[in-house]
Amino acid sequence: MHPISSASIESLPNELLLPILEACAAPSLFSVCKRWHHLLASEVMPSLYKQIGKVHVSQGDINKQAFILDRIYKLDDRLSEGEKAKAIFKEAFTLAKSLAPAELEFKWKTQEKRCFTLANYASYLININRLLMWKALPGGAEYLSQEKIKYLPLEKQGELLRGWIEENCKNTMGIDLSGVGLTYLPPEIGQLSQLQGLRLSFNQLTSLPAEIGQLSQLQGLDLGQNQLTILPAEIGQLSQLRTLSLIHNQLTSLPVEIGQLSELQWLDLNQNQLTSLPAEIGQLSQLQWVYLNQNQLTSLPGEIGQLSELERLDLNQNQLTSLPAEIGQLSKLQTLKLAENPLKDIPEKIRQCFQL
Repeated sequence: MHPISSASIESLPNELLLPILEACAAPSLFSVCKRWHHLLASEVMPSLYKQIGKVHVSQGDINKQAFILDRIYKLDDRLSEGEKAKAIFKEAFTLAKSLAPAELEFKWKTQEKRCFTLANYASYLININRLLMWKALPGGAEYLSQEKIKYLPLEKQGELLRGWIEENCKNTMGIDLSGVGLTYLPPEIGQLSQLQGLRLSFNQLTSLPAEIGQLSQLQGLDLGQNQLTILPAEIGQLSQLRTLSLIHNQLTSLPVEIGQLSELQWLDLNQNQLTSLPAEIGQLSQLQWVYLNQNQLTSLPGEIGQLSELERLDLNQNQLTSLPAEIGQLSKLQTLKLAENPLKDIPEKIRQCFQL
């Protein structure tokens, strides 16, 4: 008998064991035991790494998913995909145990491998982030530090968040969740219906839940310094929003629903990957300041000329070769920044207004 026991094999969940069995011509215990280490490293774990990437970045190619996943977990580029998957799980296990001291300790390699599944990762992801958010809410850290709470399993603690918010945060008007380590924004954020200010900067968020649209009283939203690749259509439901910061993310486009933000006055999109703007941006009738430096814009929609209150438009370091003549209609525009663009054709009216 191979030195790896049958118990080692039986400890693997079907999600890991099935690919190994399928790769064995004669799936005897001996052949499985002989090959499972190799197949875990060369086939199963790299596949799991790619699946985790899709959890965080549902759109985009594999390279983009890998790039952002590596940034979230600060993974060494020299590691193989299998090694990266193990590093991600190790970090998740460590963080889970720090938040829930009684969480299972993974003392044996076979026990660790048993937990290397996408379902387990998804469960850890949402519940770790529930507790990270919870601890930052007023009174949250004190509640979670109670003996009867902190020694519950992580998932059991996470399940309590919805009821706790309902009981304790109904009238909360402002929350600072910046820099708390969020990689996923729990949908329970939508319960904070009275929020007027929400800071989520300096985290590792790649997307927002649809429930963000339930924050109907929100006036200020700071999402700077994250890894956002997309905004949900529900962002358009924030009818009271006046300031929106999305600086230093990974956005390549904006949803057309952004045009529904009728009260928006200040929009910061510096340092993203935007290649175009939706025509609906022209519907933002209260917009006064727009920052679009360091993107990949190749053109601007003519509808930008409808922004009758616009005072400042920053477009440094893009790929603009021309400007729409409609910019000349912006009677309140005082500042227009265009440095480091390959501009070839600037309408005469714009040249005269800004001495270009």
